[in-house]
Amino acid sequence: MSRGLERKLLIIGSFWNLVTSLLTIFSYYNWFDREGSLSLENSDLNTMIAGSQMVNNVLQVILLFGIFMLVGAVINFLIAVKIKDNEIQNKVLVWIGIWGLIQLASMDIIGFLIFLIAFVIYLAKNKAIKLTKTAVV
Repeated sequence: MSRGLERKLLIIGSFWNLVTSLLTIFSYYNWFDREGSLSLENSDLNTMIAGSQMVNNVLQVILLFGIFMLVGAVINFLIAVKIKDNEIQNKVLVWIGIWGLIQLASMDIIGFLIFLIAFVIYLAKNKAIKLTKTAVV
């Protein structure tokens, strides 16, 4: 069976992850940095020092999350390109499931739905491939 639909869904999902990671790195990071600095301008010295450390820590988490999603987007694209037709690749199935759960944990509902649909279709085609192989034998 052709894995074209799963391939397309994984490419769409990787593109979505690319867009969200770039928005996180370049837009949200800069916005949080600017707003964090503005909120600390009228504070006393101790609050300003503690607040700037906290803002820097949150900025590092934002940047790390954006890079994590960027790496995930690249991995998803590579997996989409490497999917083989008429074969059951259990590692691909596990990866799609894990990445879908990561999308859900990060509250990316659109990404979760894309990977959930790809996961269900991949499972259904796995069952069809198993049935055709047992019918041939």
